[in-house]
Amino acid sequence: MDESPILLKDDQVRRFVADGFIVLDSDIPDRIHAEIARELHFSLKNESKWLGDNLLPRVPTIDRVLQSNVVQGAMQSLLGPDFAWAPHRFPHNSEPLEPEARPSDFDPFENQPAMGKGSISGSGWHQDGHSKAGRSRWHTFKAINMFYFPHDVPLEMGPTRLLAGSHLYATLRAAVASQVFLEPIKAGTLIVADFDLGHAGTPNRSSTSRYMLKFVALRTSNPSRPTWDHRDESWQTPDKLLSATHIPRVWETLWHWLRGDEQRVHHDPLPTSEIPKLVSEMASADNSVRLSATYELVRIGEPSVGPLVERLLTTKGEDRHESPAHEDPGFYAMSPDPNQRRFSRRQFVPEDAAIALGLIGAASIQQLMPLLRDADPWIRINGAYALGEIGNAVPEEVADQVGMLLDDELHQVVRAAADALCWLPYSDKTIARISRLLLNTRDDWQESAMGEPKLGGNWTIENQTRYSLAWALLARVNHAKGRDVSGQLEKVMYSALPFESGYTPAVLCQGLETIGTPRALRAAIRYLQPRRWDAFSFAPPDEREAA
Repeated sequence: MDESPILLKDDQVRRFVADGFIVLDSDIPDRIHAEIARELHFSLKNESKWLGDNLLPRVPTIDRVLQSNVVQGAMQSLLGPDFAWAPHRFPHNSEPLEPEARPSDFDPFENQPAMGKGSISGSGWHQDGHSKAGRSRWHTFKAINMFYFPHDVPLEMGPTRLLAGSHLYATLRAAVASQVFLEPIKAGTLIVADFDLGHAGTPNRSSTSRYMLKFVALRTSNPSRPTWDHRDESWQTPDKLLSATHIPRVWETLWHWLRGDEQRVHHDPLPTSEIPKLVSEMASADNSVRLSATYELVRIGEPSVGPLVERLLTTKGEDRHESPAHEDPGFYAMSPDPNQRRFSRRQFVPEDAAIALGLIGAASIQQLMPLLRDADPWIRINGAYALGEIGNAVPEEVADQVGMLLDDELHQVVRAAADALCWLPYSDKTIARISRLLLNTRDDWQESAMGEPKLGGNWTIENQTRYSLAWALLARVNHAKGRDVSGQLEKVMYSALPFESGYTPAVLCQGLETIGTPRALRAAIRYLQPRRWDAFSFAPPDEREAA
């Protein structure tokens, strides 16, 4: 039996770039899906209505899906061979509406329709925040939501619905009905979606509970080559796209980023005389106009850098680094102002100018460096973001200047720097700064700060910051792969394990496993050993016998 990952084809990757998702068959025997559905149903109905991130240890058969050739191939194709699963994995149940409340029909574009009592699936259109911790949004493909359906989901049972093409939107307020994808789902189906794609639950008008399991995977290194079954380097817009935003030159730019084209040289750019007009069009509320203008400036390249920096600097003095309260639509990037960009404890939406400067690449570095020292925190945040997007082309000494922002007095700046460091080749100087934040407590960071407050929890600003720093360390391990890993890097990873519970050590253990030294492996195993969960023991005796 061939155990090789089943890599995506060019057309599938192009469709993912443009629509923001693809639908796959997991190609696993039906009995496996049936077993998962049965165990999940039993647990949610009899043991706990809130499995949350304990989904996988409670129903370990699900790992058959995550390790399947189709899933491994899709993730490697879109996120690279060193992708990592986030600790967040969640069962989204949709319970039946009461018979008298079931409509005979349903408008697929309806926002926040009523759901059955006990449903976890949210029916309002939304773009996810990284669970418990606000992180960056990225136009480049850094994170994926994988929605897995262990049983058939006909339309009346309420499949997950998507807004095609919305992964490049800063807000979903401009979405239209023609973007909606809502189709019947067969058992074993996977929807592989960019993390920022808008989606929502659908009311369950049947008499049976509906289950969808969500997993999050992240890239840990920048692409240097195509990692799918790549045959044709040119961009070709796929047929029958659902995206309402026709932006082929934007898609082409992102296609070449995914191919690892470091030179970022684009054919047929507009003349430099168009730069002022394009900069003004970046303020358009029309996503087609805004995105096209932003990416045309990227295609022009170095001559656009100065005007983009000037545009970024016009946002100074507006306190955009302050997060709105979670009752405010701006917390969810749904401000009535379509051009609002600001930090949020749920998700940081950067300025379009910072996105463009990052995609232009090395030509932006010299003009971005002074932004790291700007008095306005929002400028420091966006400067770090843009340098992170440039990635491997940033010299080590500049990466360490981003690392210096870890000493910033404001957690917003520290967290933006931590995200940027996930893509930068920083040195032991920055590792030392990360170590201090992981091992020492800051009294001013003990304030509650849930990225998804409706889901509950008690995370603090410090928890959120440490989680992002763990990803920066994991990425640094992968960057050093094939060479000796810094002893300081290994030491800080195993030393930090006891100082945080939950997500942060889960990521650190992945880094220790990748390092692979006896000491690193012992530390990871020792941490995980007392935290294993014997899922089988939770079923009563008659259920164990039936199993």
